[in-house]
Amino acid sequence: METNLYTVTVTPMINMLENLSGILEKASSFAKSKQLEWHPEGMQESSLLNSHILFDQFPFIRQVQIACDNAKNGVSRLSGIEAPKHEDTEKTFSELKARIEKTVDFLKTIKPETVIGQEERKITLQFFPGKYLSGLDYATLYLMPNFYFHVVTAYSILRKNGVEVGKGDYLNNIPWHTQ
Repeated sequence: METNLYTVTVTPMINMLENLSGILEKASSFAKSKQLEWHPEGMQESSLLNSHILFDQFPFIRQVQIACDNAKNGVSRLSGIEAPKHEDTEKTFSELKARIEKTVDFLKTIKPETVIGQEERKITLQFFPGKYLSGLDYATLYLMPNFYFHVVTAYSILRKNGVEVGKGDYLNNIPWHTQ
């Protein structure tokens, strides 16, 4: 049985990035609601964007950037199509939402036939010189777990800081069918 790498990569990444964008809306509203009169404009937003769970982990803003990079670069490696370059210059929720939107727009240009059938493609990563993964192993054992790790870490940072997001926000947009 052939695995459809498009369905196990592109489709869920688009869904999760759109969910993450909705989560950013809630975080932005939360930051505005906590703004104190005597703080400069954006102080709460900046605090959330630069918050992290532990000192040795990347802050929220970097988690979102990496999730976007995983999505566009991962699909690029599988399809052989060059990924757009995004500078890591975001400093606000709206700038992060724009980055997510650009990433989703790129993913939507990927035609299924460029990813389907790439199970044996040799995927190399700069972090592991002299080694490669098959397209199937890359997609299922590295790309998707790493992508979800950064999305859930971003989500967890917001939860830790009191943003009212829940599993329904994280698992939004599931195409349920009726029986």
